[in-house]
Amino acid sequence: MAIPALNEAETLPWVLSGIPGELSGIPVDILVVDDGSSDDTAAVALKAGARVVSHGRNMGLGQAFRTMLSAAREGGYFFMATLDADGQFDPAYLSALAAPVLENECDFSTASRFADPGLVPNMPRLKKWGNRRVARLVSRLGGIRIMDATCGYRFYGPRALERVACLSRFTYTQEVIIDLVMKGMRVREVPLPILGERASGKSRIAGNLWRYALLSIEAMYSVAHGHTPWKIYGAPALVLISLGAVMGLFVLIHWLSTGAVTPYAGLGIGGLFLITFGILMLLFASVADIGSSNRKLLEELIESETRKKRAHSRSA
Repeated sequence: MAIPALNEAETLPWVLSGIPGELSGIPVDILVVDDGSSDDTAAVALKAGARVVSHGRNMGLGQAFRTMLSAAREGGYFFMATLDADGQFDPAYLSALAAPVLENECDFSTASRFADPGLVPNMPRLKKWGNRRVARLVSRLGGIRIMDATCGYRFYGPRALERVACLSRFTYTQEVIIDLVMKGMRVREVPLPILGERASGKSRIAGNLWRYALLSIEAMYSVAHGHTPWKIYGAPALVLISLGAVMGLFVLIHWLSTGAVTPYAGLGIGGLFLITFGILMLLFASVADIGSSNRKLLEELIESETRKKRAHSRSA
């Protein structure tokens, strides 16, 4: 069980006390990533028997996720669960969340507040609206229907744990779903009772909804760009080049017929601009594709190393 925490000394004891000692016969180890807390978060976690990794300063939820991911891989674990420390998620539902993965029905499961209409929590209307807009965008980018893309209560199976990646500093929730879907992982939403608001205090991530929306879109764009650069840039580039060519051809035919480009000179200049911009986008797509290929090679190396560590852990 991996828990990112920033100034959660008040709610962390309840969260840690509710985590089961084993899951379907698998011992549950607890890791708390203290992301630069100024309160007693680290001390509370240590007192409860959890392993603690402290960043020393606030580095963001995305970096906290990478720290948890590295710890799970380095430790040779086959599964990883993530749970927020703010008290919104009940650890007692861990077995229900993990069941689809443990029964090999999917590679990754995520709790959902909106998949079951009967379990939709009470929360501000604006936040509910924003969550649904984000879920629709994730669904469109990933090609899968997702009702709740921002929930941090999740369970990763061996394949998902090997291959998942996250580059964003701000958050990881939306990016991870898109990344796993684009890598062919089986994703499942599990409807669970979840609080609509933190048990206490103010959200560290969604406190400013406009900033949250902007940075979330940036993260989603980044992962989609990394997986499908030709789709992101190539298709629009071809549209621009085609439109520019049609505009230029129209002006050319007019010139051949009348001997003058007026009154369509502006149209011809606009066509040349669109063609030039389209060519630049094609070049950008080519460069992005090289970066995507390098990223895939690096991820394959990480996957291989993770499997070796698991094999070593099992033999030990």
